[in-house]
Amino acid sequence: MSVIQHPLETIQELFRKNWKEGASTDKDDFGVTKHFQDLFDTREKLYKIPVLDAQSVHTLPLNSLVRFRCMVQDTELSQEVALFASTVSNKPNGEEMLASHQNQELMDLRSSYYCVSVPGQTQWFKDTDSAKATDLDAALDGLKLGETKTSEVMPERFPFPAVSHFAAVVKTHSSDVSIGVTDMVEVIGVLGASDKVSSGDSFDFQEESATGPRIPTVHAILMNKVEDHGHPELTVNGHPTESDLEKLLKDAKTVREDLIQYIAEAVRGDKFAAELVLLHLLARVYSRPSGAVLGKFSLNLKDSVANSPVAKSLENVLKSVLPKVHAIPMTLENLNKNFFYPRGEEQLRSGMLQVTRGTLLLLDESAMEEGTLIDQGIKNLKAVSDVSLYQTLNYVFPYNNLEFQTDVSLMIISFGSSLVPVDCGITLKPEPSTAELQSEPSEEKLRAFRRYISSLRLAEYKLSEDMAKEIETEFMEQRKAASAAGSALITPIDLALNISLARLVALSKGELTLNRECWDHAVALSKQIKERSSTTLSE
Repeated sequence: MSVIQHPLETIQELFRKNWKEGASTDKDDFGVTKHFQDLFDTREKLYKIPVLDAQSVHTLPLNSLVRFRCMVQDTELSQEVALFASTVSNKPNGEEMLASHQNQELMDLRSSYYCVSVPGQTQWFKDTDSAKATDLDAALDGLKLGETKTSEVMPERFPFPAVSHFAAVVKTHSSDVSIGVTDMVEVIGVLGASDKVSSGDSFDFQEESATGPRIPTVHAILMNKVEDHGHPELTVNGHPTESDLEKLLKDAKTVREDLIQYIAEAVRGDKFAAELVLLHLLARVYSRPSGAVLGKFSLNLKDSVANSPVAKSLENVLKSVLPKVHAIPMTLENLNKNFFYPRGEEQLRSGMLQVTRGTLLLLDESAMEEGTLIDQGIKNLKAVSDVSLYQTLNYVFPYNNLEFQTDVSLMIISFGSSLVPVDCGITLKPEPSTAELQSEPSEEKLRAFRRYISSLRLAEYKLSEDMAKEIETEFMEQRKAASAAGSALITPIDLALNISLARLVALSKGELTLNRECWDHAVALSKQIKERSSTTLSE
């Protein structure tokens, strides 16, 4: 497509066609955004645009159209005034032409974002995206590569220490207030030259003698916000289509059973634990009424065996079915020496909890040895607890802290109870007959698991008024019966857990509304959780 090879020619033609004297760049981008939205309105069309990453940045030509899926790590870079366009009259025929100087100049404020490759991307997720992309040689046939582009990174601006990644400065001609830190976005834009990073916040061209890495730039035409998992085979914004969801709902119960069996092999045959893991994978924050956080479901699996292989086995399973997973050994050294929360002075430095929505963090407390948590370790543990309890993360600055909402899945493997308060904690009960080696599902089955999780996690679920009244009546009757018998009363916290479990059970079975069967199943799960837990559920 010529627009991929020469996007600036397309943009210039749109300017010439749509420019009117007195047009405001605040409200009118001369049809550029709509033109490109129409050109690339489906996932299949987007795949025709070459992917920008650590390898392709060295071969993609400057000024060609690229696609960069990334996390916004910092929105507070310096703004700059840029020349949007200018006009000059070409007499004697009076035709107005676009030029870079003279007469009427159109200026615009350009915003910059520091963006990094999506933290925790699993290998299948990367491979799927790359495999479907158009062959670069075909897409860029005949283009001169031009100058060699440098591609460097600032390690302190990526959440995971020592993990290789790619970074770029994304520049846009309009400030989008809906784009925030940790948002996952897919940028469609023109590849620009590398900017040298100064010692402060600005990303401006510096003298060659200046210190600091050179970061590639992308001049954004479109910035598509990708929700939650951002499964590469779903729509542009990460949601399933109606037809995809309809088929998934029909097949949900079969996929559910197969997935529970697959997970069970990683938790030594414990199918009850495997079912809770599945529900955990479908959980997300869907509402925050009056300070409450609805939908979160942090999970602690307590193993009675020291040096258990469960953490590694479970990590392998999770990475095979989820787009974004990262395992964090909760050793004393990791807690005491690293940062789990972002902090900044002149620039925002990342922390291990600064990840996109829908990321699963597997915290391995079984790796923790005896010793003392110093002040830094205590702060890190507090940050993890805040995510588990409230799904919030503090960004620490010299004179104040800023609290940002998160939606991160926390799964904790521990030897005994976790140091982190959780919504659900159980002790594993291994099945002695479980084979040591995990069986690997076929690629077709893995694809079914991936689509099932990513789609049902985002599915719209409703609790009908009739079912809500039925649950309320049952709750009151149970409390009366318990009071009369002198036994322990079911509490509002118990009820809240049951309602939360019921939502996840229904979704896992392909039901978008709660029925009696799913409610009874959730209540049974809740009772079993109490029997196998000695931890207090978070309120």
